[in-house]
Amino acid sequence: MHKFFSWITLIYPCILFFFISCNDNISRQYLIKAKKAKDARAYSLKIDSIQIPIANSDYSTIYYTYSTYSVNGTDYLVGYNSRHTSLDIFNLTRRSAVKQVNLSADSFFLNKLDKQDLNKGKSITDICIINLDSIIINFSNQKLIILDTALKKKRVIFLDSLPVHNNLAGYPISYSNYFRMVPYNNRVLLNEIYFDSNWSVKRPCFATLDLTTEKMSPLPIYYSDYLYDIKGKAGFLGMINTSGYQKDGLLTYNYLYESNIYQYNAKDTTITCYGATTSKGRNIVKPFFYKEGDDLKNWQIHNIESAQFFCVMYDKFRNVYYRFSLRDIPYKNGKYFNSILDKPLTLMIFNDKFEVIEELQLPMYTYAPNTWFITAEGLFISSANKKRENVDPRYLTYHVIKLSKNQLTR
Repeated sequence: MHKFFSWITLIYPCILFFFISCNDNISRQYLIKAKKAKDARAYSLKIDSIQIPIANSDYSTIYYTYSTYSVNGTDYLVGYNSRHTSLDIFNLTRRSAVKQVNLSADSFFLNKLDKQDLNKGKSITDICIINLDSIIINFSNQKLIILDTALKKKRVIFLDSLPVHNNLAGYPISYSNYFRMVPYNNRVLLNEIYFDSNWSVKRPCFATLDLTTEKMSPLPIYYSDYLYDIKGKAGFLGMINTSGYQKDGLLTYNYLYESNIYQYNAKDTTITCYGATTSKGRNIVKPFFYKEGDDLKNWQIHNIESAQFFCVMYDKFRNVYYRFSLRDIPYKNGKYFNSILDKPLTLMIFNDKFEVIEELQLPMYTYAPNTWFITAEGLFISSANKKRENVDPRYLTYHVIKLSKNQLTR
């Protein structure tokens, strides 16, 4: 017994060093290291809390499928409420609920939406607002429905017909929390997915849709080299992200599985890659290999033990970019097991050169991922975390992260 433990004691550091070296080599091959902004100390942060009174219990205290819109200096939030199959409209500027648009009042939606929002074949997956008279709803990645707040339908576009009419191999989809439907160059940007596992050929991830002619045009944007090299084996995390907050003339995007940030310039079709590594945790997802007969729980374990990098958002009011990420943690936690809700949430703020201004590890069990948006006030994020016990059902509550650059004095 003594000899066995002596052998383990000697060999364990070697095994640990081997795995660390492998991870370091992968990071060096595929990732660019983040750079600190020289003037980072010139910025300061303030976090405020806001509450919007909910008129009645029909409203929700959190919205994961949503969009924002600004008109004449007034900011609006439009969120999908699955429990009441409604679009809930809030005036963010005045901190008030405006109205509920009951989708089930229209026969088109009647009995077609899952009130628990578990069946994504009967769900609103995304919302894109051109204006309050032209709200685009993605119904279960089957149809794009353009309507106004009186439920008047202006157009219905069948997504399954678009690849056929445009002779494209990819199927267009969008989700509010990942590859969001984005107004782009007077069109709408959609993600393209493919129903085979062919990783030997690079195929476009995005296509733009003309809502009038229904013409789709692929963009020369592909998954990163890392995902092709591991043959797409990234578990649940082999996805591309984009947001509705873009700098004019540029499309900023990234991937759930790695920390790099990419920027596409439509004028010259160039793509620039920027380093955006976090200071703690892994910055690239380990490959996930699953074969028939394996425990399906391994998918969830890989998700928990991997970092996740969410969409990059441009703040035009402060000329900075934001990106949230979830840090990797071990699945086992003593006698217990961690879940996705136990992963630390990190916010990184970059200048327009993607140099790091600030990196914040946010308080545990406070914020809800995929609820963030930007207005002139700042960066909003819901404080209604699922593990938070003191969420007040009478209010829609957000924290507003406000970044300012200090005035230099002589």
